[in-house]
Amino acid sequence: MKRFAIKDYGAAKDVLIEIEAEPRPVDDTHVRVELKAFAINPYDIALRQGAMRDFRTLKFPYVLGNDGAGIVTEVGSEITHVKVGDEVIVHAVGGTYGEEVVVPGKKIVKKPTSMTWEVAAGAVTPWLTAYNLVTHLLGDKIGETVMVQGASGAVGSLLVQYLKEQGKTVLASASKRNEDLVRQLGADQFAAYDVEDAGSFFADQADTVIDATKGGRAGEAGMQIMKAGGNFVALNDLPSEQKKTGNYLSFGPSKDYSDFEALTALTGLADKLQLTIAEVLPFTLASVIAGHEKLEGHPSAGKIIIKKVG
Repeated sequence: MKRFAIKDYGAAKDVLIEIEAEPRPVDDTHVRVELKAFAINPYDIALRQGAMRDFRTLKFPYVLGNDGAGIVTEVGSEITHVKVGDEVIVHAVGGTYGEEVVVPGKKIVKKPTSMTWEVAAGAVTPWLTAYNLVTHLLGDKIGETVMVQGASGAVGSLLVQYLKEQGKTVLASASKRNEDLVRQLGADQFAAYDVEDAGSFFADQADTVIDATKGGRAGEAGMQIMKAGGNFVALNDLPSEQKKTGNYLSFGPSKDYSDFEALTALTGLADKLQLTIAEVLPFTLASVIAGHEKLEGHPSAGKIIIKKVG
């Protein structure tokens, strides 16, 4: 079985390798999936670079990847919601960079027939973030007007659409080049951060501000946009100085969140949600390296997907 792994921490071209691995056994609660596509995520880059080494120990060679989609080839005796031959969406602890993966049954759901392999693989982590942030972290506290910073990214774009599904007024910011995309996703108002000061443009308008950017100056603008006493949620670092009263929250994965619940919600919205795919690359080591290098730079809006042919 072919898989793509890192042999150490370092640059993509230096540490990503192709390996042959023995298939893992499937116990009563697990499912084997032949993968058709997997996504490359920023978290994979951080793991490969060693940014997580202080609190997550890797045993090399380590197969990266949390998000994938494929066909069930074996099921444990306790699994009843999927069967051999089903097309499924997968959220694994690791190991989706390969031809197959074995995951707990609670980590997969059936893929809607209308959803492509690329979207099914690419939506997983961004959707889990968007859904759990809105549904569980904030819940009823979110308010009626929500600002999404970084609205053209994978998480930001799904946030815009999910919030509109819930009837919220959505303010959004992204680069000018992505304005048409963000407006098409449903944003009620838009500010281009590279053309105008979004903080002044939307000052004191949002009950909740969600900073879905990679960090930087967005925090300052976000605090201007948040109403006093509102919510400020960051996917990266919170502002070092909290200049306005409010509820400042960092979002991260939690064992309290159910993948099965969130992914089931995704399948229910499959015909309504749009995920931007930046590039689909073939199932090769060169593609995985290229995908990592693209994501480290300044990529176009959208996900990078590795897909098998046939």
